[in-house]
Amino acid sequence: MPEPRILIVDDEKILCRSLMMDLEDEGYKVSIANSGEEAVQRIPGFSPYVVLLDLRLPGMNGIQVLEKIRDWNENIAVIIMTAYGDTQITVEAIKHGAYNFINKPFELDELKILIKQALDNQSLKREFEYLRYQQRKFYRYCDLVGESAQMKEIYDKIETLSQTDDVTILIRGESGTGKELVAGAVHFKSKRNKAPFIEINCASLPESLLESELFGYEKGAFTDAKQQKRGLFELADGGTIFLDEIGEMPHSIQAKLLRFLEKKQFKRLGSGKDLKVDARIIAATNKDLEGAIKEGSFREDLYYRFNVISLYLPPLRERKEDILLLANYFINEFCRDMGKIPKELSHEVAEIFKDYPWRGNVRDLRNVIERAVIFGKGK
Repeated sequence: MPEPRILIVDDEKILCRSLMMDLEDEGYKVSIANSGEEAVQRIPGFSPYVVLLDLRLPGMNGIQVLEKIRDWNENIAVIIMTAYGDTQITVEAIKHGAYNFINKPFELDELKILIKQALDNQSLKREFEYLRYQQRKFYRYCDLVGESAQMKEIYDKIETLSQTDDVTILIRGESGTGKELVAGAVHFKSKRNKAPFIEINCASLPESLLESELFGYEKGAFTDAKQQKRGLFELADGGTIFLDEIGEMPHSIQAKLLRFLEKKQFKRLGSGKDLKVDARIIAATNKDLEGAIKEGSFREDLYYRFNVISLYLPPLRERKEDILLLANYFINEFCRDMGKIPKELSHEVAEIFKDYPWRGNVRDLRNVIERAVIFGKGK
């Protein structure tokens, strides 16, 4: 999270300066406005996370400023600073969307607690929006395009596995075959489809960061752990965790994952307390796990935990009858998204596509079509 920005809106200049110094000492970036009009002008450029707003201001009053803030960005947390006796107007401010209020004169520690709660609430909202985005992103069962016998078998297995919403699944296949789409389809056709679907690429994060992202950490667990962080396993409670490139997971974290698969429990970094989470695990790999076991880079007991149900996605060259179907699907998709006139493959190109090896599989074909739609002239 970037340096949190706080805007203080109050006509008491001494109070503003004192608050500014105290909050800057806490690591916040602070700006001051001594009137409602000044606050409204300052907000777009400063883009505060939290606004400390006095209700009694010269000119534009606090309620009017609150309405302007909500119109500009309803996610800004507004904490009302109010005098005793202003109960009615404080209630009105809360009805207009203020996050909370504090009575003057107030204790600084009490205000700091309210600010931290507001920031934590915003962080949870961002996590929730991210999870909703992930759900929208992966609700693409129709993107599994294919009429070949291999794909029909995959569809049948997706239907079956979506009805058994707890069994661990291992999806195998070359890069670009659509393993993440199969995982998403299983999730969104299951009873877990209202809960998060969280994708984690085990190869894209260093070992230390991967562990904290998966399991979270307690405040003080390491040097930069300024506050408690919930891991992705916690955020996936009730839903599905998709571990892509499972063969690249560091050996030390494999032991923690094995424990989770056995007991559905884990510990945050820096905590001795077990947390229980109900999340389904779907893993994917393009790696030879049997070879990795012999090399000692992948745990054999973890492999057997994953290999209860194994799905194999064939490379595109092994289901040639799907190539033109996919190509036309992507042409229509990109023409629609880019606002281009409808296009089609010429006979010559169609023949080349059917014989081309597509070493990058469906992803390779999709990229070729995208470039062709962007640069192609005419139909």
